[in-house]
Amino acid sequence: QEELTRLTEQVQLEYHRQLKYTTKAKLSPPEGIIAGEEKLMELCQPESSLFLSQSEFILPFPTENIKAPIEPQPSFNGNLTLLASALNQMEKEHFNPILLFDNISQSKRMQELLEDYNCSPQSYIGVLHEGFTITDAGLALWTDHEIFNRYKRKRYTPRFPPGEEIVDYQSLKPGDYIVHIDHGIGVFEGLQIIKLDGQDTECLVLRYAGDDRVYVPTYQLDLVTKYIAEEGVAPTLSRLGSTKWQHTKRKAAEQIELIAADLVKLYAERSSRIGIAHQTDTPWQKELEESFIYEETEDQLRSIEEIKADMESPVPMERLLCGDVGFGKTEVAIRAAFKAVTSGYQVAVLVPTTILADQHFRVFKERLAQYPVRIAMLSRFSSNSQIAEDLADLALGKVDIAIGTHRLLSRDIHFKNLGLLIIDEEHRFGVRHKERLRKLQSNVDTLYMSATPIPRTMNMALAKLKEISLMQTSPKERLPIRTIITLREDEVIREAIQREIDRGGQVFFIHNRIQTIETVAKQLKELMPGVKFAVTHAQMPEKQLEDIMGAFINREYQVLISTTIIENGIDIPNANTIIIDRADTFGLAQLYQMRGRVGRSNRRAYAYLLISRKTTPEARKRLETLTQYDYLGAGFQVALRDLELRGAGTILGTKQSGIIQSIGFNFYNNMLENAIAAVQKGESIAEQIETPKPQRKLFTEIDLYFPPDYISDDEQRLTIYRRLSELDSLQDIEDLEQELKDRFGPLPEKASWLLMYFKLNILAKQADLQNCYVRHNVLTMEFKLENLPPRDKVLSFTAKAPGVLRIDAS
Repeated sequence: QEELTRLTEQVQLEYHRQLKYTTKAKLSPPEGIIAGEEKLMELCQPESSLFLSQSEFILPFPTENIKAPIEPQPSFNGNLTLLASALNQMEKEHFNPILLFDNISQSKRMQELLEDYNCSPQSYIGVLHEGFTITDAGLALWTDHEIFNRYKRKRYTPRFPPGEEIVDYQSLKPGDYIVHIDHGIGVFEGLQIIKLDGQDTECLVLRYAGDDRVYVPTYQLDLVTKYIAEEGVAPTLSRLGSTKWQHTKRKAAEQIELIAADLVKLYAERSSRIGIAHQTDTPWQKELEESFIYEETEDQLRSIEEIKADMESPVPMERLLCGDVGFGKTEVAIRAAFKAVTSGYQVAVLVPTTILADQHFRVFKERLAQYPVRIAMLSRFSSNSQIAEDLADLALGKVDIAIGTHRLLSRDIHFKNLGLLIIDEEHRFGVRHKERLRKLQSNVDTLYMSATPIPRTMNMALAKLKEISLMQTSPKERLPIRTIITLREDEVIREAIQREIDRGGQVFFIHNRIQTIETVAKQLKELMPGVKFAVTHAQMPEKQLEDIMGAFINREYQVLISTTIIENGIDIPNANTIIIDRADTFGLAQLYQMRGRVGRSNRRAYAYLLISRKTTPEARKRLETLTQYDYLGAGFQVALRDLELRGAGTILGTKQSGIIQSIGFNFYNNMLENAIAAVQKGESIAEQIETPKPQRKLFTEIDLYFPPDYISDDEQRLTIYRRLSELDSLQDIEDLEQELKDRFGPLPEKASWLLMYFKLNILAKQADLQNCYVRHNVLTMEFKLENLPPRDKVLSFTAKAPGVLRIDAS
């Protein structure tokens, strides 16, 4: 029943989401797709019931007991000697042993491995969770999961299109703050059709200080960006005609130029170093990638290709791999590490905490179990004798991949042939550690991994300078997190915890005051005496903190009472309920990030936001925003802003955050992009702000807007205007025209004229015209004095032109 409810919700959500892009006529209504609860109940009541169990039950009614001649297979944990002897024994007992594999590459690889043991069982391609022996039929079947202890998790077929990219920076709604390049910070009030130079033109209405308004034609959308800054920051509106905005803009430009110069210098230095060119993909590499038991997201595939291309080039790689927890960064890192190992190099994986080291060690070992790759872990969890042996083998080149905490940076660590350094959550390491890293990585390929989101727009600005691979697409089988805002009452807390424990799960309870956390823990223990509670907070010794977290991961505790320090990168798929005490005291971004700690499996997750009776209506309204953004990819602009800006601070340094606040994040990105291009040409953007280049004017006599009865949703209309203003080829406009016809029907005349205007604008840009006018059936082209067309081109054009031409050279 829970599955049916979940599926119905998902279909409803997807139906309403698709309505934004298409018409009702093209979509099947949800009730036409899913049968109701009655039908489900009917299917759940068959004629007879079969009760299967590994042990015998005495039931309160007469039953017929049948013992099935079936036995489960033992697990071999990758020990091929044991497997070979079991297979040979089965053959002696006249059994028919069969091995089952996910794909051909795994099957071939196993045949190669078993040849050394004079063993050649039958192998087939197929998917079963576990193997079995049917004693009376003489059949024994093993799956590769049992052989290598890699159990296949349930793989959902994608029900909907892939998860959407997370943030749309430009989506404007009435009431949003905006930045106009010439007038400064204002408020977007909506769209309005007004008369402009005799034409009906749809304009953005922007309100400034003193209730002044500016009307910006939609074809000048590139002058307006959405103002984004840290949560809770309300900017001061600019006053029209004041010089203050120009002064702010000039100051920002000077600071941005400095950082652009630094970035360009850094890039030049890096490009001049000679690094390691790893070999192209080997057959083993392809086999490893084919054996991945999930479906890769598009972002994952793109990131892997980008990293491989960097590794194969002789320039040292310095790439940042960004993506939320659970978006598949570790798999990308494993493939990069394996590429380095097959090229004959060693790999170091540096992580900030022991628990994370242990998590990476397990995942790497599991994925590379079928290959002769030796992986060592250097951390508190390893014994001294084991570490001593690993250090000696590391220096001799016998260890291929070393995973560890800052212990990897100790002076007694020596690599024989280091080729790749992978650093997880780099910002968590101190200055001293980073200096040691720089010595370690002078010409080594380096891959940084971060769960702090880096904005897509910033990625564009930094693309040439700091290679960034973004993973913003959520895995397909993730479920929305059910978010509940409720008063803080014992009964609610008890029910929420009990519900999760009853289904075998674990719970996070967030209480963010260290002074009172023990009191809260005592209250909860009294409330639920049969439940195992653990407490963690930032003032605990690190070893104790890690021990408790490790015990929670191993399911020794059912509820973890914690401050907001729950480890960012740790994956605990079994924890699917989070209760946040006094949620009204947290920022929206903090709440979003905390809520993201649950819902990492295909099981429904719950987030309870506990509030007091004194919570203000404003605070409650803010929390309700979070309930609207409970679907992955539904657009958590509000919640992610703060995180995004922290991501910007991580890359650019905190000094820049003041400038971002003064001019807004989007405008900052535009200026940074322009500054980088200017520095590379030896120009200055500060000078360009003092003496801006005159803008091209394009005048026509046609109305410029999409009729509201053609595209009724203002937000959609605005999005299409923005897309139009960003297109730079006639083919792109024709493609968009086709899309509009598919989505909204045949183009009305006004929409066709608008597209024609944008086509003319592209042609004027390509010809580098100063101005262009179309009046009374006459086309007037004004060229720049410094860029007049050559005489032969003018003569050639006059010979082809059908109408009368007049050339004015005054």
